[in-house]
Amino acid sequence: MAPRISLSTARSLAFRTKPIIPQKRIASSPFLLQQQRTATDDALKHDSNEFRGSNEGQIPHVTEEAAAIDKIKGETPPDIDQGTPVQEMLQRDQEALENAPEVLKQDITKNPSNANTTPSGSRSFSTSARRSSLELQPRAGSEGPPPDMAQFQETRIVGLEYPDAGFRHKFPIPDLKPLGKAVNFKKRYDPVVEQVTRSLMKDGKLSRAQKNMDSILDALRTSPAPPSNTDLITSLPIQSLPLNPVAYLTAIIDSVAPLIKIRQQRGVLGGGASMPLPVPLRLRQRRRTAIQWILASAEGRREDKLADRVAKELLSVAEGRSSSWEKRARVHKMGISARANLKSTGRRVRRKSIRGK
Repeated sequence: MAPRISLSTARSLAFRTKPIIPQKRIASSPFLLQQQRTATDDALKHDSNEFRGSNEGQIPHVTEEAAAIDKIKGETPPDIDQGTPVQEMLQRDQEALENAPEVLKQDITKNPSNANTTPSGSRSFSTSARRSSLELQPRAGSEGPPPDMAQFQETRIVGLEYPDAGFRHKFPIPDLKPLGKAVNFKKRYDPVVEQVTRSLMKDGKLSRAQKNMDSILDALRTSPAPPSNTDLITSLPIQSLPLNPVAYLTAIIDSVAPLIKIRQQRGVLGGGASMPLPVPLRLRQRRRTAIQWILASAEGRREDKLADRVAKELLSVAEGRSSSWEKRARVHKMGISARANLKSTGRRVRRKSIRGK
């Protein structure tokens, strides 16, 4: 059984204190002493009701610290106010001189004593992009500005390649008279691209149609070159068509576009029967018919997106496998057989437009 503690009898307990281990003291460097003095001066300045700016009391830069340490040790501090000219560095380093630009090489070759005559701590050239007002003033004994500056006579500049430029202009202002109002909006895109985009548009959503047109042109650009097809009309080599998707699209639509359309003329044969008559089409009408055929054939494809369906149909037209070629041949065959009906109506149609492709 544990002994009981008697609280009536008081005993003195001895407590041992923790031994104190002497710590090593690090000798403060001259720079730390300088910082302590600076901090003390800042505290005194802060205690006094003097004004302190927002940039006062900041930590100095590394180069400033190195200069302060060298000054305390009695050594020569580095010159942190001015840099070393590039010409002096290149003259000391021959390997760098060989790889230097030709402008610096010519400068050193013309003035080899630039680095020797330049005092230490000053530049022999100006690194500023702007010229001071003293440099822009004419030199003593000379009239007018320096020869390397532009001279103006009224509104014309003298001494440059473009004398017709206006005041403060290096190049002439373009003539905007031939351009009408908002011409940049009306003729912004290629006419074929604009016509296909308008045909793709539904419910007035032009931005969506333009995105689909962008996907279609990208599919034409990344597709392989079509096989040799004699019906494909283009002035470019067939192998280079994917490199120019706009020319590729134009060649596809112009090749499958019909030259004529069949119009039914009523009341000519009598008895309510209509007579088929071939009518030539203009370029924009031909392209419109070809675009409608391609879009109608693209609706039957299995691709999910409209842009993919139209792009696949355009590639099939370029390869000669689309049903648009059959529609074109059917229209031309009907137009050739209906040429005799033009005599009865007294109309004349160019045979070249009917026979040609």
